[in-house]
Amino acid sequence: MNWARRLRWHVAVPAIATIAAMATAAPPAAAQAAASAGPGTGPRVPVFRDIPGLTAGPAAPQAPVLPLAGDTPAVVATGDSQFPVLFAYTGSDSHVYLAPVTAPAAETSLGGHAIGGPGLAFVPAPLGPGVAALARGGDSALWAFEGFTPAGSPTWVTFGGGLTTRPGVAAGALSVPGGEAINAVVRSGDGSVWDRAIVGIGVRPFRGLGGRTLAGSGPAAVNVGGTLYVLALGTDGTVWANKSTDDAHWSGWHSLGGRASGDVGVASPAPGVGVVFVRGLDKVLWYKEFAGTTPGVTPGWHSLGGQLTSGVGAGSAANGSTWALVLGPDNHIWKRSGTWPNFSPWTRLF
Repeated sequence: MNWARRLRWHVAVPAIATIAAMATAAPPAAAQAAASAGPGTGPRVPVFRDIPGLTAGPAAPQAPVLPLAGDTPAVVATGDSQFPVLFAYTGSDSHVYLAPVTAPAAETSLGGHAIGGPGLAFVPAPLGPGVAALARGGDSALWAFEGFTPAGSPTWVTFGGGLTTRPGVAAGALSVPGGEAINAVVRSGDGSVWDRAIVGIGVRPFRGLGGRTLAGSGPAAVNVGGTLYVLALGTDGTVWANKSTDDAHWSGWHSLGGRASGDVGVASPAPGVGVVFVRGLDKVLWYKEFAGTTPGVTPGWHSLGGQLTSGVGAGSAANGSTWALVLGPDNHIWKRSGTWPNFSPWTRLF
């Protein structure tokens, strides 16, 4: 059975004409590449009608395509009872692949031509339910997976901009009426962090959040109890956080300490709780709660071991199930998972 045919969720977003009119804004400091092929070639804008793989997608290959070395995988809780957790990664052929954590060999190719790992987020109602998948294309622009054609071919559409890392993605309602949005956060050419939001009335232009981030490290975003948090590594290698309750006014960056490299991972395993995951300078997986507190978790940084060759993809479900995915020295995807804050030992996903 093609698992991709099992899912039938839809994400409702603004009219195509509205999105198209706003889709050209880009971070001023990040020059856009002209005429380079991104993850897709179509001129249409994303409407997120389909979750990646939820309609008739291509047949799963006999064996998974290995990840592109150094690229960070992504993981998301879907809310679907049969396939509750999906993960995605950029393959050695630069295509994006998606599969259930419970059946990693049943991967579905989303096609495209990606640089760095993809970003995933579960989109709740009223914009969802669904899953948004975004990536940095071969032209360094922000691209979004739109769905499969009736013939089964995957399609991608561009949001423009000039990225220097993989995007971080978050979705959910903020602490203001009508604050539902899908947010993509990116690192621009000058090292600052920019945000682009898909909201109920259109797609907002890129907005600068400031900061100076470490080269090669992508920021992450997560909605924690109605507050949008953005986390990134500063040029000093430490973790910095910024937050907003209305997607318009921001607290400003503050340091969480630590020393790390690679893409940042974030999750919200309990109401009001936010956790950041990073690859330490010792190449070990480390985490810290940056919002809220969990009984049994002491303040500060905690090691989960491992030997990482990528950044960290992280995600949580409403029941506290939490996953951290990385590449190991063998260039396979490894995971630690469990019900927060208890994790099972390292397991190779494939």
